[in-house]
Amino acid sequence: MIVPVYNCRSSLGRALRSVYDQSIGRDAIEVIAVDDGSTDGSGEELDRWAERWPQLRVVHQPNSGGPGGPRNAGLELAAGEYVFFLDADDHLGPEALERMCAMADANGTDVVVGRYVGVGRKAPRFDRDVPRTTVLATGPSVYDSLSVLKLFRRSLVEGLGLRFPEGQFSHEDELFTARAYFAADGISVVGEYDCYYWIDREDGTSVLQQGGSDAAEYFTAIGEVMAFAGEQVPPGSDRDRLMARHFLNEVFSRFGRRYPALDAAEQAATRDGARALFEAWWTDGVAERFGARGRVIAHCVTHGLDGLLARVVQSGLDGTPPPVTVEGARAFQLYPGFRDAALAVPETCYEITHRVRQRRRLEAVEWSDGRLRVRGYAFLTELGTWDQSAELVLRQRDGAAEYGVPFEVAAWHGEVPEMTAVIDLATLAGGGPLPAGRWDVVAVMTAGDIRREGVLLPKPGATVELPGARVVPVKGGPPYAAPYFTSGSGALAVHCGGLAGGPAPIATAAAAVSRVPELELELAVRTAADVEVTAVLRRRDGAAEFETPLTVRRRTEAAGRLPLHDLGPGKWDVWCRIAVGDSVDERRLQAPERLHPTTVKGVAPYVTEKGNLSLTVAPRRGLVRRAFRRS
Repeated sequence: MIVPVYNCRSSLGRALRSVYDQSIGRDAIEVIAVDDGSTDGSGEELDRWAERWPQLRVVHQPNSGGPGGPRNAGLELAAGEYVFFLDADDHLGPEALERMCAMADANGTDVVVGRYVGVGRKAPRFDRDVPRTTVLATGPSVYDSLSVLKLFRRSLVEGLGLRFPEGQFSHEDELFTARAYFAADGISVVGEYDCYYWIDREDGTSVLQQGGSDAAEYFTAIGEVMAFAGEQVPPGSDRDRLMARHFLNEVFSRFGRRYPALDAAEQAATRDGARALFEAWWTDGVAERFGARGRVIAHCVTHGLDGLLARVVQSGLDGTPPPVTVEGARAFQLYPGFRDAALAVPETCYEITHRVRQRRRLEAVEWSDGRLRVRGYAFLTELGTWDQSAELVLRQRDGAAEYGVPFEVAAWHGEVPEMTAVIDLATLAGGGPLPAGRWDVVAVMTAGDIRREGVLLPKPGATVELPGARVVPVKGGPPYAAPYFTSGSGALAVHCGGLAGGPAPIATAAAAVSRVPELELELAVRTAADVEVTAVLRRRDGAAEFETPLTVRRRTEAAGRLPLHDLGPGKWDVWCRIAVGDSVDERRLQAPERLHPTTVKGVAPYVTEKGNLSLTVAPRRGLVRRAFRRS
């Protein structure tokens, strides 16, 4: 463990305590803390810690002008199998070293990236464990994090002769990490545990918070890293991805809020340093990864449009992005200079069509007043306040037909709308009921001639409860409709004309044989239409059947009595016939959850293996005796 220390007494104890309390055990950790000429008492604080912690070795040296010097001093003394770099402003999660060393041991990897937690600052995010990856792999891309705040196998560091440039205020660690990445025999990620708490000083006095190195030194350092990566990876999408990461994090960041406040000489040095990188590494493939702001800045810097550059940098700094316009199937963000003939900036620099993405999510599904109510959102990104619309389209699985309803905004939660669509399956198809079949629910988003579409899915890891089937008018098929999730993608769909999982629309609430005897039935009815319900008794051998209409009340329950006097001996199944207009369906009736087995005059209800309701009728003894006497 190497800890460079410079004027950070207020946070030093927290950093050291996080190492001292590691679950791996303090005896397994060699700590080298290098005081780089502190003037605030940090050096004395280190000495006090060393008095009670034998594994802590303290080195005092004159100030070297940056963290590279003390880190190099620590590397010269390090003797452990692994080396970890911890900044004294930050601290570790209690199990960080144990988990990271175990990951390296188990997979034989040379570098381990732990999950970062940004405190007062942004940090690269790794959310899942990856036992083994490479620098060019995606999802997650370890190249997004080039800080040295990681675990390295020391044999790799010494084999490559890795050291840091000294006297450099910032970004001295990127080349070190990049070289280690490309040479490593595998890289691991511990992404399911908060390993490293990366903290900005509350007083804003850290080097990076103060803006880092001056432009000349800064762009020289970034240029070295980009040149190294360019040597390792041939031209193409992989190289473009790595270069885009540098332009995003290190180049365009220099044209943010601090740029207008720089003096003229530093602004000129910033433009000169950036121009060299644009000329060397800015390709069409890199440009495709950026929106209008990045493209226009790149054009201004490379073509000497300093005045326009200043206006573009200022645009949006107040938190209000420039407006967007859509012309046919193209979208443009109106940064200064758009279609200014005197400036002649290509309009493609302002185009953001390639950036327009769809965002869609399913959050709830329910039946409401006989209609299917779908809640979630579906919208196009990048378009700001530009008019756009969305609808939910029910598309028949074979593509024969589709019908749409508006997906309307009910409220806004930040930048994400809450949207609702109400689907009346009884009138959706041109004023009539939706035909039988399976229908995929597709969100269609449009702005001008820009169109995106996709199925509705719940948020990963979230559960959306489906409300089950309902009785609705469906022309040409059984009168049922059921929302369900497809087995492949888990997207929302609707099955009309049958059940697709979930509770049945007609279920037995109660059943009993009375003394009369009669079969008394009470049914729970889930219906969105006026229905006729008929109970049918059918002997198992198909030789006889009896039926009785039931009374449907309030579309929620049905009840009636079936006379049992004329039933012959044998097993009788209870069926339910449902009619909605000219649509009729018949199916077995489910048994109630609790059925008390009683026998009345030889008739007893029971539950079949499939959970359906049936009756068993015993032979009548009196008839048998009379027939015997006559013989």
